Amino acid sequence: MIISCPSCATRYRLGPNALGRAGREVRCAKCGHRWHQPAPAERIEPVEIPAGAIAPAAPVGVIGKLSVANLPLVPTVMLFAAGTSLGLTFSLNRIAITSGIPFIPYVFWQALGAGLLLLALSFILRRPPGLTLGHFKVYAMFGSIAMAAPLLVLNFVAAKLPAGVVGLQQTLVPMLTYAFALMLRVEKANAIKLIGLGVGLGAVLVVVLPQTSLPSPDMAIWVLVSFLTPLCYGIANVTISLMRPPQSTSVALAAAILLTASIYMGLVMLATGEWWWFGAGAPVAGGLDSSEWWWFESGAGGLGPGEWSLIAVVLINAFFFWLLLEIIRLAGPVFFSVQNYVATLAGIAWGILFHSEAHSLWIWLALVLLFFGLALVIVGSLRAEARR
Repeated sequence: MIISCPSCATRYRLGPNALGRAGREVRCAKCGHRWHQPAPAERIEPVEIPAGAIAPAAPVGVIGKLSVANLPLVPTVMLFAAGTSLGLTFSLNRIAITSGIPFIPYVFWQALGAGLLLLALSFILRRPPGLTLGHFKVYAMFGSIAMAAPLLVLNFVAAKLPAGVVGLQQTLVPMLTYAFALMLRVEKANAIKLIGLGVGLGAVLVVVLPQTSLPSPDMAIWVLVSFLTPLCYGIANVTISLMRPPQSTSVALAAAILLTASIYMGLVMLATGEWWWFGAGAPVAGGLDSSEWWWFESGAGGLGPGEWSLIAVVLINAFFFWLLLEIIRLAGPVFFSVQNYVATLAGIAWGILFHSEAHSLWIWLALVLLFFGLALVIVGSLRAEARR
């Protein structure tokens, strides 16, 4: 039988028993629109078409044209790219904050810069963000919980806690995402996937736990504050898969979310009276040895280490938010959340690179566990799709 997307009219061919007797929810691979497709007896009769004219379709999460993007390899590569780039921002954030850039303007500029880059790209691709009331509601929600709120918290605690503790809160995101996915019925309970998430958590813990003892009991309150970040990310990962506007590309949606976040941060700046601009001459804090950051020479364009770090984070955020939406579209929110394990380990690896530290046995053990846990998540996802 043939079904058509009500939003973009893309057609798909389904097997005679794919919808069951009661029909089921499906999603268009082209525009992301979801709808309930009734069973053939309720809606349409099977239609014979030439083989290969329309690619086979499947239920939610895999419906669409057969392409390389449907293979686990592509989202997996994208996942590691997202985690590696996000891990780099942990070091860059610390450089920027300890260089004297106020954290509220720092979040504002990284959101605004990344949003403008993606907005320009969306116009080049002739698919700019939608401007309906429904689109604005989505932008307002995810501009806050996916960008402004978690990054405010993350950058606020960056100078108050050891780097290992800040990285540790990222490891809670996959478990929280899975919990919210079960609550909202985006995912069904899957033992293999849950074991994989647990193995990934273990991979990070074997590295960070020996380094995360708090130097002072006064830091305990900031640890609790830092846990707001994974809570926001867990909610955003799941709800964005449910509320994504039809026909919105990942580039356009990411641009709108980032620009909305910059509006929030602009209001916070106005309320606090805090402002900062490039070339303001922010001093390098005593904890930052500028000789270690030779690629951020102050003579390059008259900018200091913190300012070059901010520029790098702007580029990374544009890339990361596009990857976020694409991975969730292709493989689902729980699969995407695994990048937080990658990001934590990548953050440690980037720190080793910056400081010329030697790799320990724990790092290599963690990498083995991470790959094993990721393999279990992929196997669990494939088995879940096979049962649909």
